[in-house]
Amino acid sequence: MKMKKLTTFALAAAFTIGTFGISVPVKAAENSTDYTITIPATLTVEQKGWNATDGIKAQVKSGDIFDSGKKLTVTAKSTNSWALKSGANTIGYNLATTTGTYSSSATPASWEFSATDLNADGGKTNPMGIIVEDYSSKPAGEYKDTVTFTAKVENNLVSFTIKRDVSYSSSGNYTVAPGTTWRQFIESGNAPASVTIYGSNVWHDLNTTVRDCGGTFICNTADNRYVRPDEAIIDGATYACEDYVGYKGHD
Repeated sequence: MKMKKLTTFALAAAFTIGTFGISVPVKAAENSTDYTITIPATLTVEQKGWNATDGIKAQVKSGDIFDSGKKLTVTAKSTNSWALKSGANTIGYNLATTTGTYSSSATPASWEFSATDLNADGGKTNPMGIIVEDYSSKPAGEYKDTVTFTAKVENNLVSFTIKRDVSYSSSGNYTVAPGTTWRQFIESGNAPASVTIYGSNVWHDLNTTVRDCGGTFICNTADNRYVRPDEAIIDGATYACEDYVGYKGHD
């Protein structure tokens, strides 16, 4: 690996910092969907702080369409516990997606590519680099680390929350496949028993499962709009019964 030489003029001494090695090829934990992924083989440290690479690029295999119900996640593991090492000497760094300040407790970056990302012309490139601690006081040497990336195809799930009325203040978090409607969610048996369908609305407590309140409509708290049985559940949304939002629901 090529080394970057840094010279400190005040001391008239050569200071060498090493390369950031990346093991290739990337290993895939699942291969249910075909894709290609490109990760830089090495990164030569130029300076303390942010050192960028060309990023991580992922795309569907040529001629294919990536499954809309799946996503690709990429995680990384450091051989030296996120430190460049030269013998007993270490220089800490953070694997990151953007510039910032080095922190020894930072969580290493990870990446996610949606089906839309992978199916785009040329795929998608997400940024990647490292944030290196100030190494001006470190002894000269060849500092190295090796990072192994793992790419994994996972189910692309919609996550949402259902909240009950304020007097009971209980709630639940749920996940469904993209495009799942309220009717499908309820009929699957995975919805709370207090959520039912009657007529053209989705109701809460209409069946007195939690308490005999006579039932209230469920609405999206983002706009207080009532939800309909055959509309898709929105990723990241919070839904609540009408009394939770102060009876502000509307069609």
